[in-house]
Amino acid sequence: MASPIINVDHLDFYYDYKLPTETYALKDINLQVAQGEYVVFFGPSGCGKTTLVYLIGGITTGKNGTGEIVVNGSDVLQLSREELAVFRQTGIGIIFQNFNLIPSLTVLDNVALPMTFVGVPQEKRRTEAHNILARLGMETYAARYPTELSGGQQQRVGIARALANNPPIIIADEPLGNLDSENAEHVLKFLKELQEKDGRTVIMVTHEAWSVRDADKIIYLKDGAVIKTQTDGALRKKAAEEEALALSPDLFRQLYPEVSPKEIMLKSLSNLLLRGFSVDEIKRFEFFLEERLSGKIDAATFESLLDRPYHDEGVGLWKQRAQKIATLTEDILSEKKMLEDIYKELEENPAAPILEEVSSLREWILREYSGRVNDEQRARLNEAIAGRLRGTINTEGFRKTVNLARSRGGVGFSIRTTQHLSDRLESVLMLGRAGDMKDAISSLSQSAP
Repeated sequence: MASPIINVDHLDFYYDYKLPTETYALKDINLQVAQGEYVVFFGPSGCGKTTLVYLIGGITTGKNGTGEIVVNGSDVLQLSREELAVFRQTGIGIIFQNFNLIPSLTVLDNVALPMTFVGVPQEKRRTEAHNILARLGMETYAARYPTELSGGQQQRVGIARALANNPPIIIADEPLGNLDSENAEHVLKFLKELQEKDGRTVIMVTHEAWSVRDADKIIYLKDGAVIKTQTDGALRKKAAEEEALALSPDLFRQLYPEVSPKEIMLKSLSNLLLRGFSVDEIKRFEFFLEERLSGKIDAATFESLLDRPYHDEGVGLWKQRAQKIATLTEDILSEKKMLEDIYKELEENPAAPILEEVSSLREWILREYSGRVNDEQRARLNEAIAGRLRGTINTEGFRKTVNLARSRGGVGFSIRTTQHLSDRLESVLMLGRAGDMKDAISSLSQSAP
C-alpha cells in the first residue's frame, strides 16, 4: 500500500473554544489517506465532513482545536499564515459546491488566478489555463464570464481552477449538489480520471450514497466523529444498494413479500427522514415514528425522544436536528388528509381532474425552496406530481423528470433540489396512500410505462 499523504491524529475541533459555550465539531478524528487514493467522506449534513476537509486543506485554521493533520510531511495546524498561503495554492486544489468563481473575471482569468499568487509569468499562466480548459472541453468558453455559463460549465471551470498549480491532492466538497444528473456524471468520471491517469489523491465529501461507487475507501462520519471505514469494493457497492433499496418501497416489497405494507411504509419513511444514520438509530426512530403516527405519543414527546441520548433509550439526535425532523414529520402529517382524499377520488374515478390538488401539493414540496421557479417549470412539475399520484411514473421517473434539463423537457433542478423535493413528495404519498396503514405503499409499486 502507498504511504499516507494525509495523516490525521487525535484531532479535536471546537466552536467557541475554551469559552462557556464551547461545543465540539470534530471529536478524536484518526484517519489516513494514502498517496493516489480516492477517498470519500460520507455522512448526513452537519456531521463535520466539510469542517474536516477545510482543516486538511488549510482553509479553516486549527487554533480552535488539538491534534495533528500531517499533509505531505507538514502539520497543517502548525503552519504560519505565510506558510498556509503557499500550502493552499500549491498543496491542495479545492472544488467547491457553489463554484466560488469571481464574476468580474473571464473563465480564463479565473483559472489562471491561482498561478498569479505563486508568481507564474502572465504568458505561461494563460497558456496553462488554456491547456486545462481544453482538457475539460471548456476552451471555447475562455473569454466568457461565469454568469454566461450553465451550472455544469461553472463547475468545470471550478475544477480547472483547482488544477491550476498542479496540486497533488484534490478536495471536492459536495461537488454534485448544484448539478443535474448528466453533469454530475461528468464530474464523477473526471475525479476518477484525476486519480487513475494523473495519480492524484482525491477526497470527495458527499451525503449521496450513489456517488461513492468509484472510491477506494469510504470514511463515515456522524456528529463530528468517524464511526466506520470501508475499503472493500463489494461491501461498498452492497451498502449503496441497500441504502437505495431502503428508499425504494416497491423494490423492497418485491424482494421481501412477507413484510407487511405497514412495516414497509415505516421502514421507508424512517430511512427517508434519517438518511445517513446508523441501522440501530433508524430502527429506534422507526419505533417512535409508529408511536407518533398511531397517536400513542404527541408531537412534543416525539421530539424529546429524538433528542434524548441513545444510551438513555432515545434516538440520540442533536437538539437542532431533532427539532427539524420532528417539525418535518408534523408537516407531513398535516398533508395526510388531503392525500387520502385525492386517492379516494382517483379510486372512484381514475380520470378525475386534480389540477387544484396537484398545484397545492407542488407548493407544499417547494415550501423550503428559495430559488426562482418560472411558469414552464411549474407546469412540468405539476405533470410529474400528477404522474406520481396517478401511478403512471415511479419515484425514479419523477426524479429524472425534475432533474432533467429544461432544454430536454425536464424541470431543470439540481440533484440536491430534486432529492429534497422527491423526499418531501414521497414521504407524504406514503402516508396519504396508507390511510389506516393497511395499504401503505400500493402507490409506490407502480412502474413507469
